[in-house]
Amino acid sequence: MASSFTPDQNALGQLMDALSKTSHPDNAIQQQVQQFLSQFSQNPLYAHYLAYIFANPAVNAEVRRMAGLLVKTVVANAQQYQTLSGETVSFIKAVVFQEIEDFNNPPLQKTAAIVVTSLVAVDVRHAADVLRGLVSKVDHQNQTVAEAAFGAISIVCEDSAQSLDQEASAAPLLNDLLPFFISKFDHPSAKIRSLAIASTNQFAISHSPALIHHLTTYVQGLYRRATDTDKDVIKNVCQGLVLCLEIRPEALQAEMTALIQFMLKCTESGDATVALEACEFWLTFAEQDNLMDHLEPYLNELVRVLLKGMVYSENDLMNMGPDIEDSHIADRIEDMKPRHAKAKSHASELSDAQKKQLKEQQKAAGQADDDDDDDYDDDDEDDEDGSNEWTLRKCSAAALDVLSNLYMDAILEPLLPLLKGYLTSPDWRLREAGVLALGAIAEGCCNGIEPHLRDLVKFMIQCLADVKPLVRSITCWTLSRYSRWIVYGPELSQPEPNHAELYFHPSLQGLLVMVLDNSKRVQEAACSALATLEEEALELLNPFVPHILQTLATAFNKYQHKNLLILYDAVGTLADSVGAALNNPQYIPVLLTPLIEKWKIIHDDDRDIFPLLECLSSVAIALGPGFREMSPPVWERCLRIIQNTLQKQVAYKEATAQGAPEAAEEPDMDFVIVALDLLSGVVQGLGDGAMELVQHSNPPIMDVVTFCMKDPMSDIRQSAYALLGDLIISCFPVVRPRLEGIFPLIIHQIGRKDETYEMSVCNNATWATGELAMQLGADAKPFIAPLLPVLVGIVNAQQDRRIRTLQENAAITLGRFGMVCPTDMAPAMPVFALGWCAALRDVRDNLEKESAYKGMCMMVQANPQGMFPQLAFFCDAITRWERPSVSMNEMFRSTLTAYKNGLGEAQWNQILNTFPAQTRDKIRARYAL
Repeated sequence: MASSFTPDQNALGQLMDALSKTSHPDNAIQQQVQQFLSQFSQNPLYAHYLAYIFANPAVNAEVRRMAGLLVKTVVANAQQYQTLSGETVSFIKAVVFQEIEDFNNPPLQKTAAIVVTSLVAVDVRHAADVLRGLVSKVDHQNQTVAEAAFGAISIVCEDSAQSLDQEASAAPLLNDLLPFFISKFDHPSAKIRSLAIASTNQFAISHSPALIHHLTTYVQGLYRRATDTDKDVIKNVCQGLVLCLEIRPEALQAEMTALIQFMLKCTESGDATVALEACEFWLTFAEQDNLMDHLEPYLNELVRVLLKGMVYSENDLMNMGPDIEDSHIADRIEDMKPRHAKAKSHASELSDAQKKQLKEQQKAAGQADDDDDDDYDDDDEDDEDGSNEWTLRKCSAAALDVLSNLYMDAILEPLLPLLKGYLTSPDWRLREAGVLALGAIAEGCCNGIEPHLRDLVKFMIQCLADVKPLVRSITCWTLSRYSRWIVYGPELSQPEPNHAELYFHPSLQGLLVMVLDNSKRVQEAACSALATLEEEALELLNPFVPHILQTLATAFNKYQHKNLLILYDAVGTLADSVGAALNNPQYIPVLLTPLIEKWKIIHDDDRDIFPLLECLSSVAIALGPGFREMSPPVWERCLRIIQNTLQKQVAYKEATAQGAPEAAEEPDMDFVIVALDLLSGVVQGLGDGAMELVQHSNPPIMDVVTFCMKDPMSDIRQSAYALLGDLIISCFPVVRPRLEGIFPLIIHQIGRKDETYEMSVCNNATWATGELAMQLGADAKPFIAPLLPVLVGIVNAQQDRRIRTLQENAAITLGRFGMVCPTDMAPAMPVFALGWCAALRDVRDNLEKESAYKGMCMMVQANPQGMFPQLAFFCDAITRWERPSVSMNEMFRSTLTAYKNGLGEAQWNQILNTFPAQTRDKIRARYAL
């Protein structure tokens, strides 16, 4: 190749000699090579030398390949790439285009493709040169060259499609390239057809405007290939059609019948990769409500195909490893999943609906933990097969789930006869798939399946004794999906008088046996299912607490590392579910002994401490005074963890500011989150009994809280505000002297509600502020003026599920300030009355809500005219209380009676008659008004 570059022959020889020894068996020689390459890499012409060697046909092919890979390493490193001269970059481009044509050396062709795609990935401005250069070789007379060029194109598209969309100058390039790609859908080479479709699909994934412009041609090209005989082509056709359904379903509507038939055929393909891509179609289809009529004629066939796809394949079973009793075998390091801390949400006493809303708003902000989702790729039965790989089985189960939510009981007509055959089959794989299907339809077909649940639940309890661990594990999951029915019985008909004895007790007993199973898969599924059943049963678990505790204590001695983390969750959920019932002298040692043993052996900097501390937080709250003995060491250790982590944070920030981040360890701030949450649990559990701990805290607890309230990480601030609220409730004398410093932080935080990731922090800050009002009483007056604008802005914001819980907490806090400073709050009431009523009208009755309503009644009494324009909404909110306390009811009565007396009988009745009939009738019946 012609080049103005003239290498230093001595340096060139040394570099080639080093490259020839990179795979030398002698470690000492390898270390010398690495040291030489590290030194040579400081040479500004290092990449130029490597590219020169890569292009030299006289050099050994393996040395050339190694040189090419090192060029890729330099190019892919953004910092090193910035040091390359324009001449070197141009030389590298010329070299790789040359080597892509070297059809006698496929490894060098592949290396060249890797280098050229890395150039675009590091700097999208190379895309035009690179892609046009590669396109020029697609029609090369040598098919190997053409395929190598298109292979490189496909990698560029996969890595950089989104960057190309965002690069304004790339629009003309894409408008040229996409029609070219689509024209190659019909190329004689199956490999080029497949690569052309795959490359175009990348721009559908990125929702590229350029592709939308050519969408009709794209769809027609995909349809033409629907009869292709090459499996890779068909796989990519399926992917492309699924993407079209997602971004432009109307473009497929005219051919929907033929498309459904094609996808049914492909979902049943003998090739697993084709079947999986096709199965994705049904997940996407379920999101298109306006298309559901098209699928109804094919439901019978689709249900059969999905059920078939849910059967474990030989490949699935091989990838999972042996399905054996393995509880005695230590876990492998690669089986461990990284743990992430979950910041505490302490946003008032939440109802189930509110908890769901809170999860939704956290999810919308990107904060929801994976464990809260029902997605089949993250949760539930997927962990039981020992693989995180997205398989046809998982996709089929997910598709049946979403389609059952779309078509509901209509799914059962074709499913039930098939299910009966699967569940009674002598083939364990069919039985397992049947139980999985039964779990998949639990939500969507809850009404239609209910008449069959008596027999099905009894059948599943028997399946817990199946000889195959995989059947036992999936049965645990499916039982958990029917937890509500198992605990409470049918909603549409009368339960059997002895429902609990027939279903709840045997299910609980069966799961407890499975918790101690000798298969780690079964243990994992059973612990997860037990936690779900605990959440549903709550105080109904009380008679079984001794048995549950004994089982969990035994499990601590039996479980290997991975399942211990799930066991902590089962213990914590039990504590959350039965609460103070755990505070029994007979239970405490059974519960705490295994936890203390783990506490002693785990190190402060081990991430496995996260689930232990989360578990202990729930236990501390449940035990209350029963946790007192363990509280001092827990308190001291949490403070030590926080202090050490924050010190590392300061050191790392200083090192980074000085341009040497490698000089300090970057801390894992999740340690701060879990430690703050456990401190919060201790304070919440001990109540005012925590005062001694708090007063002697070293460092002072308010120093820690204040510092963490300023942290840039939202999860840390979220936990800090939760702890602040608990300290306000139980240890207010420690908080009061610091109010002047922390109140501006609170105001600033609540005002950040519109920022991504701040919603849950604002929730906790708002809740804590309401608790502050209750503690301050009349002394809350100075805080009203700065607080009102932010709270009023929240309750008056447009109703949005993402901030629903925040609006409820803001309304409660406004009411609480009204309760302690009614005359000071009353003048502002007209500004927020309507939003306040809307925020609290559907909140579950509880003490926090009652304090807010009492505060509102006191504000109304101080300023009746302030509520008068919204009186209908206020009365509607009042009548939505199911069972107000005696004092609350009397306050409602006196407030409304004052309005009636002030207006007079005639005008009162006239106003009352403008109310909705249900509100009017309840007011008259309940209060004789």
